[in-house]
This record gives sequence, C-alpha cells and structure tokens, in this order.
Amino acid sequence: MDNEKSGKIIKPFLTKRQIEVLKLRMKGFTQEQVAELLKTTRENVANLESRAYVNIMRARITLKMLEDLNPRNEVVVPAETPITDVPRIILDRADMLGIKIVYGAETIYHLARKKAVKRGDHLTAPLRVRILPSGKIKLAKT
Repeated sequence: MDNEKSGKIIKPFLTKRQIEVLKLRMKGFTQEQVAELLKTTRENVANLESRAYVNIMRARITLKMLEDLNPRNEVVVPAETPITDVPRIILDRADMLGIKIVYGAETIYHLARKKAVKRGDHLTAPLRVRILPSGKIKLAKT
C-alpha cells in the first residue's frame, strides 16, 4: 500500500510469513501440518503465529486509543445546567453518534452527581463527558 503524499510504502503489522501461517491455521491446518507445508519447524510456526496475534492485538489497542481521542465523542455540559438534565444530554449525544450507552439514566445521574461541581441541583462548572465506543462514559470536571 503506497502513501501518495510522502511516497513511502506503508507496511502492515504482519509479515508475509505470519499471514501465510494464519491463513493456513484458519483453514484448519495444525501447526505441524503448516510446518510441513512451509518447510520449517512446528516451533517456528508457533512463534510466527504467537507474534502475529500480539501484533494484531497491538493494532487493535492503537485503533481503540485513536477512537477514544475522537473529539466528536465528547460533550461538554455547560455550567448552570440542572443536574437532572445531564443524563438526557449524554444519551442524546450517544444516539447521534450511534453508540449505545451501557448505563441507564439513573446511573448516569449518580455518576454526574459524584463528578460534577455543583451548587444545589445545578452545575457551577462545565462537565466534560467522553463517550467511548464501548458505550461507557468518562466524566471530568473542566
């Protein structure tokens, strides 16, 4: 895959050999059978497969971190907002993003009461809420 801007070649996280091993393993071949087909040892096949899965996991973690940084997954509830409105604001934003929140309105309300700077039933400072792709939320004072 070429990166047209820089002219550099972008390589996948997996080597050609790791991809070969994974393809054969996904077709049902044992490590011993893969070793015979690729003219190597079973131990080498095991190492290639193990390293491939580590690389896949690292790529998934990287993508998740990137998605978590996405500013459109954030909502700032302004100061003076009634604390009872916070769950609706968060749930509405999640709906716009197509993310199903794993908490109900009551749980979100209690989380907001714990985290928000408030006087009585109103926020006295904005409340920053990050909506994660998993449906969880992170609240922070701003």
